[in-house]
Amino acid sequence: MRPSLALAAAFFVATPLAAQQNPFALPKSKPVYMEYQSTGDMTGNGAMAISGDRIMTRSTSTGKFFGHTSTVNNWMLVTPDSMYSADLTKKTGTVAPNMMHYMAKEYDGLDKDAKARLHQNMADMASMMAQVFGASSLTEVSAATQKKTYAGAECDERTVGSWSICTLHDAPQISLHTQGQFLCVNFEQTATTVKYGDVPSSAFEMPAGITFQQTKMEQSPDSAARVFVRYLASQELADSLAKAKSELQQQQASAASNGTPAQPASLQMDQKTCETLKNLDLGKMMADAMSSVVKEAAGEVVQEKKAEAKQKAKGKLKGLFGKPHLP
Repeated sequence: MRPSLALAAAFFVATPLAAQQNPFALPKSKPVYMEYQSTGDMTGNGAMAISGDRIMTRSTSTGKFFGHTSTVNNWMLVTPDSMYSADLTKKTGTVAPNMMHYMAKEYDGLDKDAKARLHQNMADMASMMAQVFGASSLTEVSAATQKKTYAGAECDERTVGSWSICTLHDAPQISLHTQGQFLCVNFEQTATTVKYGDVPSSAFEMPAGITFQQTKMEQSPDSAARVFVRYLASQELADSLAKAKSELQQQQASAASNGTPAQPASLQMDQKTCETLKNLDLGKMMADAMSSVVKEAAGEVVQEKKAEAKQKAKGKLKGLFGKPHLP
């Protein structure tokens, strides 16, 4: 279990964009290279580099969840056209079109009203997801920022619910310090090295021994981006979200009138529950349950066979001791 989804959500929320700014275009950054250490429930290290329109990330981490300890060793490179992803342990990799590039281009072609509608639709979807899954804390962003220093570099820190994220002012894609909890995973990542200036080309070299397989797509990238972005900007989606919000409010009001909580439980759990989940061997538990079911079924078959044999024996005894046949 990795908190990557939480980090992604926290990053986009922590770097809010103006109402009419392109949400699919990454902000411009100075060339920078960073190395970091991960602590908490996910321990390890990694690096991130940005130069022009290329972004590289590399991470190795080990963590325990559901009774198993696993290590993840990943590498990723984003270029204007493609996204490369590799498992450095398994020596496997994939390459896919960079859909953000195509979506950013499609967004620029929308008119003013469509752009405003897209932003509103995205905000409404985020709000509804937060209510349904009890993750509203991820949409609560602090207005004020604090200046912090890590590895000799200064960053702007703000809170996103229970998370704290300190991003470089000149490279907002890079967080020098990230800390929080998501689904019982306590996560902390701290920069150990930060270097501004020309990033060596070696930082963006493809890892050795890996052949990247092209990801298959049913549509061309520009066609898929066009459908997706135009749907996000559509009045159809706006009407659908308005209806869904109304129904959700009615359900919550009904639940409140019946004395049940109007909001779902938070995704954050108490420490005792978290420790139980981390040490719970889900695979063994399911295997034991299956074994128990099989044994129980086998026992029932044995009992049925015994009952059937007993019934047959009774029938034979009745035959032996039946009434004598008189001529």
